[in-house]
Amino acid sequence: MHPAVEALFPIALMLLAAKLAGLVSLRFGMPAVFGELLVGLVLGPSLLNMVELDTTTKIIAEIGVVLLMFMAGMETDVRAMQSVGRPAFLTAVGGLILPLAAGTGAMLVFDADLKTAVLVGAVLMATSVSISAQTLRELGLMRTREGSVILGAAIIDDVLGVLIFAVVMNLMLGTGDLVTTLIRMVLFFPVAWFIADKAIPFLRRFEERIPQQETIVAILISIVLFYAWSAEAFGSVAAIIGSYLLGVVVARHVGHSHVAHGGVAMVAYGIFVPVFFVSIGLQANINDVLEAPLLVIVLTVVAVLTKLLGGALGSRVGGINWRNSWLVGAGMISRGEVALVLAGVALSTGAVNTAIFSALVVMAVATTLVTPPLLRVLAPKPELPPEEAAQI
Repeated sequence: MHPAVEALFPIALMLLAAKLAGLVSLRFGMPAVFGELLVGLVLGPSLLNMVELDTTTKIIAEIGVVLLMFMAGMETDVRAMQSVGRPAFLTAVGGLILPLAAGTGAMLVFDADLKTAVLVGAVLMATSVSISAQTLRELGLMRTREGSVILGAAIIDDVLGVLIFAVVMNLMLGTGDLVTTLIRMVLFFPVAWFIADKAIPFLRRFEERIPQQETIVAILISIVLFYAWSAEAFGSVAAIIGSYLLGVVVARHVGHSHVAHGGVAMVAYGIFVPVFFVSIGLQANINDVLEAPLLVIVLTVVAVLTKLLGGALGSRVGGINWRNSWLVGAGMISRGEVALVLAGVALSTGAVNTAIFSALVVMAVATTLVTPPLLRVLAPKPELPPEEAAQI
């Protein structure tokens, strides 16, 4: 059987299982993303071992997270983001310092050398903004002040975290031009913003000449994919940063009723995004926990507590009340695909061994599973109208 045909069954299974699990998750008062992540564990090597994360699935999953972050950018309130610059920055700082310090210390306790310990600490600094963005979206918190703080801080964490990781890898392996990497990172954001801010209005003028809306959606998705590619190729930052930035710019020029929002959302959430969430669960293996249980437990606990505390403290210093500060801290916990990518780079270069890599994979999946229910618990309850409140 042709490899492309062989891939059809697992993809179909992932899509169906993800959507059914999402519905069940919603039925129990949890975000749909929690069920989609959990079903990946069930289908993967941890339990049933029915689906293997092959090249085709990885590509679909990568497109999924890119489109997810574009949608998150489109649903981000830029004015709200600007108004929470200080708490977002302080939240990001707290979410970087504590994981780096505690992760390094934990690895030193396990007799790792200093460079390896710092590298693991750098991986723990990562934040998967995609998981928090999807959960915030489902809880209706995307455009709130706290949601803006979480997204802003997560973006800062991604940029600074990748930068620090690159610095550590450079010092550890002596490869790459660190100065060039820094310059590319600094230049990418203003240049990418300027180009998109000029190009989107120009493209909108041609919309009336295009008879088919699906053509507009296809053109927009191609631009999203290009921006994601250019973020890594030219900016030395994660691909999701490029798609998120484009989403923010597009949102400035089009409304939620525009086909750019509904059309891309249909494609993203109907096909690609569910595969991405299931793929995260597929990358965990309970057997890895059994080989080095203490290391896995320690790294996972450190990962959860340091982001929760660091994010909450930074948010509180930034002026947000304690209850909402804990919500912000919880939104920073998920490591998801960002940590998986960094851990994969560290393994491929020989900077960490397979035991440490497996522990980091389990940590990334565990923190990703913890985030949605924790955000659900800490999310502010919607206020009832006065007439309904009076009846209670």
